Amino acid sequence: MPAQPTHIIGKRINANGEVTMTLESDFTYYENGKPHTFEIPDYYLSTYYRFNDDYLHEEWTWHNHGHPDLDESLVYTYEDGKIKTVEHNWSNVNPSELWVYTYDDEGRLSRKDYMDDLELESHRHYIYEYENDNKTKTQYYWTSWDLQGMLLRQKIVFQYDDDYRLVTKQIEDYSVGGELTNSTFDTYTYTSSGKLETQITQTLVESDWVNSHIMNYVYGPYEQVLEQQDGSWSSEANEWIIDHRVVFELSENGTTYTVSFYKKSGEEWVWDVFNNQTILFGSALQNQQRTLRFYQDEVNYGLGRINQFEITLTYTPEPIYMDTEEKESLACVLHPNPTTNLVTITGKDLKRAEVFNTLGQRVATAKGEGERMTVDIGNLPAGVYFVNITDSEGRKCVKKVVKE
Repeated sequence: MPAQPTHIIGKRINANGEVTMTLESDFTYYENGKPHTFEIPDYYLSTYYRFNDDYLHEEWTWHNHGHPDLDESLVYTYEDGKIKTVEHNWSNVNPSELWVYTYDDEGRLSRKDYMDDLELESHRHYIYEYENDNKTKTQYYWTSWDLQGMLLRQKIVFQYDDDYRLVTKQIEDYSVGGELTNSTFDTYTYTSSGKLETQITQTLVESDWVNSHIMNYVYGPYEQVLEQQDGSWSSEANEWIIDHRVVFELSENGTTYTVSFYKKSGEEWVWDVFNNQTILFGSALQNQQRTLRFYQDEVNYGLGRINQFEITLTYTPEPIYMDTEEKESLACVLHPNPTTNLVTITGKDLKRAEVFNTLGQRVATAKGEGERMTVDIGNLPAGVYFVNITDSEGRKCVKKVVKE
């Protein structure tokens, strides 16, 4: 039950901490919670989303701030519930690009082909292979521009653990002549609850793997991300040096999410700029990265150097699950509400209660049997939470509770 971003204020903040520019944008949604529109009114930029049979069918973007030739659309088709084609059209070159997806007998993506100007001549090819019960995936990237023929340009090998979490990724890049030009090896570690904790990148130098980049994630007591830290290896100090940070702050009432960007300057942390990083974890906003990149388009729109976002969040309730035969949802009551610690739930054949914050993160649980159970939220910050209650038949209801 993720929160939806509905209003965003992008700020440009100078070295003195003064806001020198603000740029506001809005998201709107269909009744089912799917995105409908993204707009930056001051710059006459709008992206619209259209769905068909619950699948995204089309998204189109209007650029009316002096760049109408950059208007574009993406049109999607599906087959057996899987994406089949993506057609990318530009107003000044229409149509322009087409991606075609192919799947194997087990429903796994096996090939993705790119065609330019829809001349039915492929120019980019991604080939996928799977081994070790899908725990090893290999992606090959081939090109066939002009008369050079099919050339292997990149190979990526992904390794997953028993829980199908990515644990290593090796990338090899090749020149047009077939020579290995670059090779990197990423290692991923996770917290005890399964959240990504560290990504370490090593680069092949001659015949040795050398540390090059690190990315750390810092989480709070309720598994909410607090910081994303980026750094590089210092051979002189023989340690990792963190020089960039993205700081995430959620307001007490869970309605405002602030994302700030910093970099190291000497011994001080100063404002950095947004570079299209993923800025919200476990939320629908993570699916809006393509849209948010317009904030950094300094060349075309002068929007660059945004270094803080204030995001207004709106909770979209999870639909009530209904018994397929009786068409009847679980009836339940919460009290007291508001509360300072304990919440008592009454109903029939109760089995489990899960408490979520406005970011959709589970922060408390309780189990029980019969017509009454209690869940303790006394250690949670004040704010709004949602309790998902399940009975012994699997029926559910969702209730809002306020923690004072």
